[in-house]
Amino acid sequence: MKVSIIIPIYNAENHLNKCISSVVSQTYGNLEIILVNDGSTDGSADICRSFAEKDPRILLINQENAGVSAARNAGLEACTGELITFIDSDDYVCEDYVEYLLSLMDRYGSDIVCSGQEDQLSVDDPVVIKGPEDILKEYLTTNAIYAAVWGKLYKKQIFDGIRFPVGKRFEDNYVLFQVLDRCSSVTLGQLKKYSYVSNDGSFVNESFSSVQLDIVDAMTAQREFILEKHPSLLPEANARLVYAVNRCLAKMADSKVKDEDFIVRAKTIYKAYAKDFLKGPSSSSAKNFCRIASISPKLAMSFYRAFRKER
Repeated sequence: MKVSIIIPIYNAENHLNKCISSVVSQTYGNLEIILVNDGSTDGSADICRSFAEKDPRILLINQENAGVSAARNAGLEACTGELITFIDSDDYVCEDYVEYLLSLMDRYGSDIVCSGQEDQLSVDDPVVIKGPEDILKEYLTTNAIYAAVWGKLYKKQIFDGIRFPVGKRFEDNYVLFQVLDRCSSVTLGQLKKYSYVSNDGSFVNESFSSVQLDIVDAMTAQREFILEKHPSLLPEANARLVYAVNRCLAKMADSKVKDEDFIVRAKTIYKAYAKDFLKGPSSSSAKNFCRIASISPKLAMSFYRAFRKER
């Protein structure tokens, strides 16, 4: 079967050689490698062109900068493989990444199979989760199905009619709950074949800005979806929404910013859903933050900032 590998690229010249090299050297050869250069202004385009000239499996798409969602969507529109996997341009994979995921899919017949995230040895004892409701519960309550589209192999048809939201950050969080709902089963592989590279300049490490609030919009959309299709999972979806609010307030505190409109919104969310978050598996510090924020988000931010200074 042909596997389409979609790699969105923007100003990734420092990591791109390693990323693409890890893909072209895969032990499984029936690949379609789609490099989507999203208007890079560094040397990324030249690196992509150099690889494309040497490997006929590579399709290079150059587009004006429109963000990672638009780049992934371009890859989805262009791909011809029966199976799809996404790799971020600053990450890399083991040489048997595709072969390993295919072996899991062949063995268990799942709609999605997941790799571990880092290249290190572990016991190969896959876990199979069956049925959309159990799959979504696992996704909402644990990190076993991690909230990123990379590091997974998908049957192409489960993306039919689903695309990444252009102009939104945390785009994976808008998409994953939708594709998981279409799965009869998901297999969690335990061998770690995908290496995620933490980048100090990445979005998750940026100072607070209004786009950071997209995570709350994503969790709100997820909650509405769960309410409609799997209402028994509503407490778990509520807890994820509160987690997102906690995250944004903490980010604001780190950046010494107070978004008054969001603080008002946060109060409403805490009032409605804090009880579900407090019943969940989050850490005691996260729950204490939630308890204080339920009374006063600004007070919680002040305590959080003071605690960070002490450390």
